[in-house]
Amino acid sequence: MQDRACPATIPALMPWKAFEYRGESVWVRVLDTGKPIVRRGLVEFRYKQGAIKSYRTQRENFEDAGEGTGEILSDEAFGGQSTTPSTKLREQPSVAADEHTIVIHTDGACSGNPGPAGIGVHIVRPDKISEISEYIGEATNNVAELRAILRAIEDLGEDERERTIHLYTDSGWSLGVLIGGWKAKKNVQLIDKIKARLPEFPKLELLKVRGHAGQEGNEEADALATKAVRIEDSTVRERPR
Repeated sequence: MQDRACPATIPALMPWKAFEYRGESVWVRVLDTGKPIVRRGLVEFRYKQGAIKSYRTQRENFEDAGEGTGEILSDEAFGGQSTTPSTKLREQPSVAADEHTIVIHTDGACSGNPGPAGIGVHIVRPDKISEISEYIGEATNNVAELRAILRAIEDLGEDERERTIHLYTDSGWSLGVLIGGWKAKKNVQLIDKIKARLPEFPKLELLKVRGHAGQEGNEEADALATKAVRIEDSTVRERPR
């Protein structure tokens, strides 16, 4: 089963436990007893301590780290949510969308971290809808999320520089390093490349959306990214709105 990015739907104060997943140690949201919390047949996990983005997969895909006594960390000790300046990341644009606004949703997906990765970009313009599903080869999830944002910006034309543009991503980490003042230790060149393009579109706002919550645009971007990983190929489609 492919990894799925997901919102943190489990109560935030539940602890984390180290488990083995595909040959590497990951962190799974658990009860105080150390038993994984299963919701709708899936458990929440994150790849590294302090990571923000969560994924879901089936319980049987995990093995206890070590000899069945994986380390357990409290939510506070684990980090990720409580240590990030999430208050700087906005979900609502400063100017409400109208019939002239360009609304973009981006997403990244990968099978493993790193692993085969893809990006999805869903762009709604006044006259048409663009759907970009692009396979980017081996990459981490963070790289895929950033590449999706960059690909969206690259699709914007010269005549759209003064347009109101709302670009939504469910990657809090990407927003943090791009506009939230977070200091990135990796992917600095890619981050700087995106930052260099942002001033070209003075009315472009980067906004946070909750992933896998049924929001129109985000679901389409997720499907496009997942498709790219599944077929290991790229497609671009445009259709009238």
